[in-house]
Amino acid sequence: MSKIRIFCGGGLAAVAIATATPAGATVGYFSNGYDTESKSMAGIGVSMGEGPVAAANNPALGLKLGNQAGGCMSFFMPHRDITISGGASPGADLKTGTFNSSKELFEVPCLGANYMVNDQTAVGALLYANGGMNTYYKSNPLVGNGTVFGGAISPSNPYGSDIEQVFMSVNVARDVTHGVTLGLAPIFAAQRVNMQGLQAFDNPAGGATSTLAKGFVTNNGYDYSYGGGAKIGVTYDPVQWLTLGVSYQTRIWMGKFDKYKGLFAEQGGFDVPPSLTEGLTVRPFKGLELSTEHEQIYYSQIRSIHNDGRAGAGLLGSDGGAGFGWQNMHIYRFGTQWKALDDLTLRAGYSYNTIFTKTTQMFFNTLAPATPQHHLAFGGSYDITPAWSVSLGYVHAFSNALQGAQQNDAAQTIKLRMDQDEATIGLKFKW
Repeated sequence: MSKIRIFCGGGLAAVAIATATPAGATVGYFSNGYDTESKSMAGIGVSMGEGPVAAANNPALGLKLGNQAGGCMSFFMPHRDITISGGASPGADLKTGTFNSSKELFEVPCLGANYMVNDQTAVGALLYANGGMNTYYKSNPLVGNGTVFGGAISPSNPYGSDIEQVFMSVNVARDVTHGVTLGLAPIFAAQRVNMQGLQAFDNPAGGATSTLAKGFVTNNGYDYSYGGGAKIGVTYDPVQWLTLGVSYQTRIWMGKFDKYKGLFAEQGGFDVPPSLTEGLTVRPFKGLELSTEHEQIYYSQIRSIHNDGRAGAGLLGSDGGAGFGWQNMHIYRFGTQWKALDDLTLRAGYSYNTIFTKTTQMFFNTLAPATPQHHLAFGGSYDITPAWSVSLGYVHAFSNALQGAQQNDAAQTIKLRMDQDEATIGLKFKW
């Protein structure tokens, strides 16, 4: 839906929420990689990983990381806009023109540490972001061409959404038999939301009823919720030149957004959907690793994200209330890592994801134009000393647009467009 990120519990969670920003190049609103090394390969990370936050992709990788700690800082630059054209129905049309979402630079941190208890067991702690976007349009498209959408009182500017998520996990990885490692990571999550400019759906005077809870749709400031889930993973090394990996994240059950119980389905529900990733890494010769993986994100299991957003859906805030119409997403990744020199490692990757929604769902997705499908990434690491290393990564999500009819007037069209750039620097210490 909007800007989304991830933080840790306790004091770390409070700090992270206070300084939250959207978290990097995204697939829907999940992050396409969590640390510099993974981002440099377009999100590769279920069967290989070297960074201090690698276990965020697969907790079983902790046994391969050794003793290390570090973090990263990403500079995320999303460029998003909507274009509305045509239409001839006063009170039903949106304002025509192109609307650019402002603020196009965000700083996003990650932190992690891994400790080898013995040759068979590793433990770690992680702070990372899930992915995301936000929208902030200074001009409100719900103020139509000479009229106001739905006959509402004039919506206040601006128009947009801001949803932020932070996760903290503590992972354990253990060698259970020769070549097989299991990993488990309980996850604590915190999130906040702020929605603006949606007065047209807050049961305006003289307008049709559209929400279960008048006054709990828009412009209520930030609301917070907390919850948890878990991630489990396994790696298998049948031979030295091959590693297989699988990781599953459960649904993360979150408390409800009470201030927006009249907007999101299930009276303010906004859980994090489950996901499943499987992949493999081959090493054709010393120093070269080639990896591929597939991830599926089950957006359809979260009603506030998946429910149909067209006219005729249930009242906003109800179990069947209008949502964003997002569907399950498949992501396919290909990446490589090459030890070019004793102290220099180079990386590159590409990912493709299926489209996030249908062309019939344009209206509410003006708040969340998650259109990119192709990501290209590259980067590398340099060992400053045997203990210290620095990593750099860059990702570009190519511009992509999705266009469809406005649900209240088929003569009016809405086009959503976004591209993204992200530069990341990471530092780690091994002992």
